[in-house]
Amino acid sequence: MRIILLTRAINRWQRMKEQGKEKLKRAWPRTSRKEPFLNAKSSERKSILQSHSRPFVTGLGLGLIILLILASCSKKQVQQPTPSYPVRVGEAVEKQAPIFIEALGHVDSITSINLKSRIEGELTGVYFTQGQEVKKNDLLFTIDPKPYEAALKEARATLDQNLANLALAAEKVKRYRTLAKDEYYSQIDYETLQANFAATSALVEQNRAAVDSALINLNYCWIYASIDGMMGLLQVDFGNLVANDGTTLSTLNQMAPIYVTFSIPEFQLPQIQKYKKNEKLKVLAAYEDFSGEVFEGELFMLDNSVDPKTGMITLRALFENTNRELWPGQFIRTRLILHTVPDAVIIPYTAVQLTQSGPVIFVVKPDNTVEQRPIKLGQREDENIIVLQGLKAGETIVLEGQINLFSGARVSIK
Repeated sequence: MRIILLTRAINRWQRMKEQGKEKLKRAWPRTSRKEPFLNAKSSERKSILQSHSRPFVTGLGLGLIILLILASCSKKQVQQPTPSYPVRVGEAVEKQAPIFIEALGHVDSITSINLKSRIEGELTGVYFTQGQEVKKNDLLFTIDPKPYEAALKEARATLDQNLANLALAAEKVKRYRTLAKDEYYSQIDYETLQANFAATSALVEQNRAAVDSALINLNYCWIYASIDGMMGLLQVDFGNLVANDGTTLSTLNQMAPIYVTFSIPEFQLPQIQKYKKNEKLKVLAAYEDFSGEVFEGELFMLDNSVDPKTGMITLRALFENTNRELWPGQFIRTRLILHTVPDAVIIPYTAVQLTQSGPVIFVVKPDNTVEQRPIKLGQREDENIIVLQGLKAGETIVLEGQINLFSGARVSIK
């Protein structure tokens, strides 16, 4: 385009130059060029000079324009250096990658016991400190046993009395049986003796039950740990009166092993059932994210129904919890591992650019230029993501600085 404009300007300058020569010939003939000018008046001389100077001025102006165009073309023809964009790069790696379902769960004790009194009396002993771990059959509380010891003695005395009456009644029945048979003793009196024996026998059984009841109540004066676990807060202090009214003295929670309970949408249930048939599924748990401390357990059970109100199904995982990392009631993040991909291509998620046509990445070539490449993404794990299609392990990709890049752009690696 510049060459065409330059050519047109030169042609125009040449035409104007020729027109100027023709005007000069007509104005000043060769034989007498000086006479018209010398014989002319002053106003005529001025007109002649102006007419003769126009071609020169016009030519001079065109010459300047041509010089400017040439200078402009020469400047524009100087090749500018190709810009280089600074970027931070990384490499796609190949490694094992888990396919999982992530959910928020909470920790539950397998056994949680609210310790309550089953009798009334004064709390005379507390044999643990709050938060202490106790063993099964450790003594925890005592309630004043004196009233119950007395009741037991009374029940036993009554039993002994009625046992003596029973022995006498049995002896009478035995003695008068032959007399009544030979009609030396009234039949009605003999039947009365038999009835008295039966009544005394029943009374003895009743007394035995009373003794057992008194013994049970006496044993309730000592409260023992029924499991290995950790004691909670003390709700009733030493010396207070307790009763069989539902008041909780303290709580005993089993700490190891322990449950982690979480829920998933029902549409993910077929995946779990598919992989659960082949092997036990692993469950991971973490406090905040899985880049820190992670605890490992196994899927223990699935609930027997989906909640129709929420469309969720509840699952439970079992964790050994040997070091007491998990605490009852704690909310925690969980990952149910379905299976593991052995040779997945993994890249940092910051390399992915989301466009209207799908996710893309910029791949750095050996000549430090980049190629924009569409990819197919898999599961994301923390700061990394699986690439299912479009990238090979070992290729260099741009992690930061993609905003100005395009296919073929040159980059400088930070």
